[in-house]
Amino acid sequence: MHDVVEFFISEGSYGLMFAALVAAGMGVPLPEDIVFISGAILAQRHLTDLRLTCVVLALGVFVGDSVLYTIARRIGPAIYERKFIKRVMPPERRAWFEEKMQKHGSLVVFGARHVAGLRGAIFAVSAIHGISYPRFIIADMLALLISMPMWMALGWYFSSSIDTALNHAATAEHWVMIGIVSLVALVALVHGVRTWLKRRDERRAEAAAVSSAPEPDSNVLP
Repeated sequence: MHDVVEFFISEGSYGLMFAALVAAGMGVPLPEDIVFISGAILAQRHLTDLRLTCVVLALGVFVGDSVLYTIARRIGPAIYERKFIKRVMPPERRAWFEEKMQKHGSLVVFGARHVAGLRGAIFAVSAIHGISYPRFIIADMLALLISMPMWMALGWYFSSSIDTALNHAATAEHWVMIGIVSLVALVALVHGVRTWLKRRDERRAEAAAVSSAPEPDSNVLP
């Protein structure tokens, strides 16, 4: 990763950073955080303008993710007709997943932005399962408002030592993952409690209805 950062710094090009983020958004295995860190180092060393760098980086992410969404949306559910996919995602499992995506799709996209290895795949699945583009891009950009400043801050404050910046980036990534897992666990817990309370209320309502039902009149002759 050190060599990749050195390459971006030596080139010092807005166009290169933009192209790299577009490619990363479309699935090329290039960590976005490396580009963010490099952009911040360039700006801190006065090789580029900080405000313009932020605009270029955000635009690169926006374009890359939008292209990926469009491609996945065009492919659509037809991908599930392939034999391997059909075995992994049978109709009943697909229906369950689609229901969850419709309910929690924004949260899924928000969390996926912080998971480098799965971001592209989750974004594609979100598009295939029908999450609207405005909903997708809003959740994506809101998550970017957290991730991009964090990585750029590391590059800015540790611009004198690339290795130190990368070490802190690895630590930050671990904490981000812990935060995402904790958030998912919290959402699952809240959902479980709400489901339990709903079922409890339904059982109580059924019991109350049975107890309040009039008893048959034993004096009435058959």
